Amino acid sequence: MFNRLTVRARIFALSAVSFVALVVVAGGFWWSQNRVEDAFTRAERFGALASDVQDLAEIGSYLRGVEKDYLLAPSDQQVKAFDEFVAKARTKVDAISAMEISPESQQALASLSDTLAGVESTFAETVELQRTLGYDSESGLRAELAASSGAVEKRLTKELRFGSNPDFEKLVRSVIEVQRAEKEFTLDRSDVSLGNFEVSYGRFERLLGKAYIPNEAKTFIADNMATYRKSFDAYTAAMNDRLAKVEVNEDLLDLMPPILDQLKADASAGAVQAAADLADIRAKAGLIVGGTILSVLVLVVLLGFIIGRSISLPLGRLRMAMERLAEGMTDVDLPEAQGRTELAAMARAVEVFRNNAIERQRLAAARDEENAERDARVKRLEGLIGGFEAAVERALASLDGAAQELSQASSAVEQASDNVAMEADRAGGAVRTAAENVTSAASATEELAASIAEVAEQAGKSTMVASRAVEGTRSTASSMAALSQTADRIGQVMGLIRDIANQTNLLALNATIEAARAGEHGKGFAVVAAEVKDLANQTATATEDIAQQVEAIQLASASAVSAIEEVTEIISEMNGIAAAVAASVEQQSGAVQSISENVANASGRSSEGANAMDVVAKASDHARRTGEEVERLSVTLAEQARVIREEIGNFLDGVRAA
Repeated sequence: MFNRLTVRARIFALSAVSFVALVVVAGGFWWSQNRVEDAFTRAERFGALASDVQDLAEIGSYLRGVEKDYLLAPSDQQVKAFDEFVAKARTKVDAISAMEISPESQQALASLSDTLAGVESTFAETVELQRTLGYDSESGLRAELAASSGAVEKRLTKELRFGSNPDFEKLVRSVIEVQRAEKEFTLDRSDVSLGNFEVSYGRFERLLGKAYIPNEAKTFIADNMATYRKSFDAYTAAMNDRLAKVEVNEDLLDLMPPILDQLKADASAGAVQAAADLADIRAKAGLIVGGTILSVLVLVVLLGFIIGRSISLPLGRLRMAMERLAEGMTDVDLPEAQGRTELAAMARAVEVFRNNAIERQRLAAARDEENAERDARVKRLEGLIGGFEAAVERALASLDGAAQELSQASSAVEQASDNVAMEADRAGGAVRTAAENVTSAASATEELAASIAEVAEQAGKSTMVASRAVEGTRSTASSMAALSQTADRIGQVMGLIRDIANQTNLLALNATIEAARAGEHGKGFAVVAAEVKDLANQTATATEDIAQQVEAIQLASASAVSAIEEVTEIISEMNGIAAAVAASVEQQSGAVQSISENVANASGRSSEGANAMDVVAKASDHARRTGEEVERLSVTLAEQARVIREEIGNFLDGVRAA
């Protein structure tokens, strides 16, 4: 049945059957997975319902506990916590409402939602009442009670300072009893405490009228106690309302557990039913999928065996025919060559191989003949190539020898150039050292000449200074002579002054005598004559002193003139000596100048010798570079010879290979 089909069609048929089988298996698996997933979804839903119901039960317990904590110690934190738990409960209720639950559960959930709303509103009213009452003694009605009672206590304490009496003491005790009754009611909220408050307050009112205190104090205490009583009445009313709200809230919270129990029962029943459905679906899915897979496996294996046998038998016969062709046997039979299948095409291809093998045998015989002729031609070429290669090798060997000799010669030239350069450097160094020494000598000679010139210049200056000194001493001698003459003239003047003083003294004496003769009329003139006489005596004394000083000046002038004449003679001698020194220094300066010129000439010759040595060094360096260039050319020549040898070798190898 399959022999007429192509191999492609057979494989496609096997693949199509396998695909259909896989589709069937996939369909069964998809159906079973959908059923199982549906069962899992319902089980998860009921599990979530049970979890949410459990959470709601816990939230109800938390609400009851928060309410009790708030009643014991009211605070805004407790209110916030209560609101948060209510919000969580509403979130859980909304989540359950979104689930697919039974109508009974929906009805129970609605009742639970209403109950939560009632709990929330009732607790809010309780909070408002508690805030009216006050969280502590500093807020609400409790603060008002504390303020009123505190004001009454302060006023009673103030009045107590002015003295006490039995009625006043009873009034104070009644106020204390009222406050104690108020505190007891605040703690236990009992009717007994309330009755005690009424009794105590009535006693206070009676005692207030009897108390012996100022009317202004009575009015103040009565007003504050009235405010106190009003606050207490409001406090008791708010407390009763709060107790009522708390009872209502407790009743509402008591309604939650039965509703939650009903929802929990529905969730448990749904979970049990979902588990049973899941087990039933798993059993059915296992049977359906297992049977389908087994049927598909049997069908695919049977069809594969049939199709495989229809392909393997013809292939076996073709394999045997190809093995015989490989062994060189061309008398093979190919019965599968007829038809349009792939096996027939392969058989026809094997037939082509057989025909090619026959043709190949014929061509092999012809090729053997051609190979024999080519071997003979190759032998002739080998002989010609061998002769050519030997001739080229000899020429290249000669070229290598010439390059090597050229390299050796260039190395010798480089060595000689290096030696010349070394000796030239050494000689140049010696010449430079000599030039430096000569230059140093020239510098020293020039410095000596400069020093001698300086000495000559200083000697000239000394001669000039000595000449000026001689002239100065001569001028000083003239000045001293003039001073001596002036002193002589001063002496003459002083003699004249001395004579005048003597004459004045005589005149004063005569005046005194005449005044004595005049008696009383000459007393004033006698006094003047006495004063003139005193002045004449003083003038004579001063004149003597000046005469002595002038004589001392004359003596000093004479001594100075003598000393100046001696200094003039000494300076004249020094001037002669300085002139002789200047002449001698001028002669030495000429000799040193001659030495300096000779040293400079020697330094120039040394520099020329050093420059000549530099030229020799440059020439030797040029010779060395020329040797290096020759050596490089010899290396290049050897490299070209190697390249020629390689190219000829490659050419001959190619010829041999051809």
